[in-house]
Amino acid sequence: MKADMVYDYALYAALFFYFIVVARFVYYRQRIPQGRWLAAAILCWPVFMLDEWMRLWQLTQLAPLYGLSDVFAVLLMTCSYRMVKPMLLAYPSKRSRLWVPFWVMAVLQLTILLIPTEDKLLWLEASPSGEPLMLWPAYLASLTTGFCVLLIGILITEHIQMYHRHLPEQAVDVQEFRVPRLASVMANTVVVAFASILLVTAATFGFFTVPFWESLHHTALGVSLLVVLFSLTFPRVTSPSPLDYERLDEGAVKPAELRAVIGQAKRTMIDGKNYKKLGLTLKDFSDEAGVEPTTLAIALHLELKKNFRGFVYQYRLDYAKNVLLRSDAKIAKVAKRLGLNSEKFLGDVLVKHFRSSQETR
Repeated sequence: MKADMVYDYALYAALFFYFIVVARFVYYRQRIPQGRWLAAAILCWPVFMLDEWMRLWQLTQLAPLYGLSDVFAVLLMTCSYRMVKPMLLAYPSKRSRLWVPFWVMAVLQLTILLIPTEDKLLWLEASPSGEPLMLWPAYLASLTTGFCVLLIGILITEHIQMYHRHLPEQAVDVQEFRVPRLASVMANTVVVAFASILLVTAATFGFFTVPFWESLHHTALGVSLLVVLFSLTFPRVTSPSPLDYERLDEGAVKPAELRAVIGQAKRTMIDGKNYKKLGLTLKDFSDEAGVEPTTLAIALHLELKKNFRGFVYQYRLDYAKNVLLRSDAKIAKVAKRLGLNSEKFLGDVLVKHFRSSQETR
């Protein structure tokens, strides 16, 4: 009885947390990019938890719908993916295969209709265990849900990691554009989905005889997905990458084009004093210079052995050196003007910059 009460309180706590997510979304909706996808994802969560609402409130009249809601966890993750990808890529591809896990899950979910309503009423009291050949529709939906959430979670995590890895290639003030918490949340969702797969597999073959394994499956995934939704309600400033990662890795650009691109980049940097612009991105700079972003990134690597951030910082340090030498400006003021929060950091970097300049001479 005590375990049942704890579980009931946990569901009410999750429901309360859901309303907090909804309130945050309503409050910040104007500042959240791709908000329509987040709205769709938020609407999916209570439907995914339908079986647990049946158990909590004894909604036996809805027993025919038992087991038909797991697909909404996959839909929630798919909508989250559609929201996150444009935040990370300036030119995201619109691939229809992204929806394959959802449609596969939707078709497999229909196998639950093979289960008589009388059995569903029994399973609301105690989840089935063992007999996979006889009761496979009861396990298939939960198992496929875990796999689909795991797959989409890995895709989102990989996109975030790729974005962070190449952020210095296409932004100067990288700290303004990082999304570290979202990466951690998605990685946690992957772990929970994997644990859910193990749980359902153990229940399928009778290795795990807890009578409410379905509730554990729904609650674990549900709380994890709720944390994902909560994380996505935070307004974020990102720098969607204009880079073609495959071309960047290949680095195939003709020498004459490399020199032309570097020359144009240097002229644009000096003429427009772009080194003074805080939050400068490769896309904005490339548009002003009239060069292709990936080509510029490759040229900086091959010709100057720098990424875009290092290229701009070279000019910022030269500017800081000239200001400090030709005026009595304080280093703290110059550091703030260049978007640096630490004057000690600027001082250390300037010392290294002076030394490297003298060695070059």
